[in-house]
Amino acid sequence: INGREKTVVTCGSKGGLYEDYKRKFIREAKILSKLDHPNIVKVLESFETNNTAYYVMEYIDGGNLNEYIEQHNGLPEAESLKYFKEIASALSYMHSHKMLHLDIKPSNIMLRDGSAVLIDFGLSKQFDDDGNPESSTTIGGGTPGYAPLEQANFHGDISYGLPMTMDIYALGATMFKMLTGVCPPEASVILNNGFPSNELV
Repeated sequence: INGREKTVVTCGSKGGLYEDYKRKFIREAKILSKLDHPNIVKVLESFETNNTAYYVMEYIDGGNLNEYIEQHNGLPEAESLKYFKEIASALSYMHSHKMLHLDIKPSNIMLRDGSAVLIDFGLSKQFDDDGNPESSTTIGGGTPGYAPLEQANFHGDISYGLPMTMDIYALGATMFKMLTGVCPPEASVILNNGFPSNELV
């Protein structure tokens, strides 16, 4: 639907699809701007120009957790637990606001003054009080190694409650990467071959 001519975004209508997604994107920016947690990146501004919509987030200059893990060939247990608890706190806050992140992984966690900050809400999903999705994205498969099996097959039914387990699985996979320095195997491999506990010895 979208294209670009110099600095202007071009679009086709596709039955109003472009306008619908732009409206949802703007609503998503407003939802994100209301999140106020020390371990979640802040949305500073949203605006429309060049025939499209944007939102601006604070700049975090500490690098991402994945690079930090790889520089150190894995992290000590105490440091890993510290980052784990900070991101768990951010997720708990998001989940209490009926929002899923859906792409928790070390490269989506930045470091600021020794603390972990969750970024990249491109796959995040907001639900209203009736369990209906509010944000523009559909729930996709996530990142291999960090996404649970059920994420790829999720069809939006939250009649049994918000599926927080998808974010929790990814948080556990992030802990695995912090401790071992190795990307966790895909969920289907763990299902078939078992958990690679030898990596943690």
